[in-house]
Amino acid sequence: MEIRRLPATEAAAERYAAALWLPYHRDLEASVDAHALADRPDEELIAAETEFRLDLLRENDDYRTWVVAVGPDADPSEAAVDDLDPEDPAPVGVPGPDRDLVAFVSTSVDECPAVFDRPDRLVVGDIYVAESYRGTGIARRLMGRAAADAREQECGQLRLDVDVDNERAIAFYENAGFESYRKQLTREVV
Repeated sequence: MEIRRLPATEAAAERYAAALWLPYHRDLEASVDAHALADRPDEELIAAETEFRLDLLRENDDYRTWVVAVGPDADPSEAAVDDLDPEDPAPVGVPGPDRDLVAFVSTSVDECPAVFDRPDRLVVGDIYVAESYRGTGIARRLMGRAAADAREQECGQLRLDVDVDNERAIAFYENAGFESYRKQLTREVV
């Protein structure tokens, strides 16, 4: 099991989109009311996400996506999560095609304007663990990777948004020490 930083290549972004991004959003779509994907074929969704992810990776030095890979014969019940060192600088590059992608976390820096008295924040954009690997500690290790990324980028806080009806995620984040500090509201424009 290893954590790698996703490189800004089309092949890497497309593999990520197909193996992790689409299953993540299909899971959210099934459990979070306001998270329906567009009614388009999977291939179109993957192509659109590939292009979007490449733009983020190429244009924003502080944007990163980290993926977790396992060997082809890995048994989720025997996941060697302790082998995942969140402090490891995690080399850039997608693991070989013989390894399955099973989890990811994306991060970006929210730099504080000088007129405010708060530290820069590392924003955890998305985090996902394939269903068969949930409960193994991978999400905890990915949050450790995000914290290491925050230190590397000299950010003093981690921040994230979570859907209010995603109770499992909320419980995980609260257990990891996150606290609510702002309430985000939306409404339809009529």
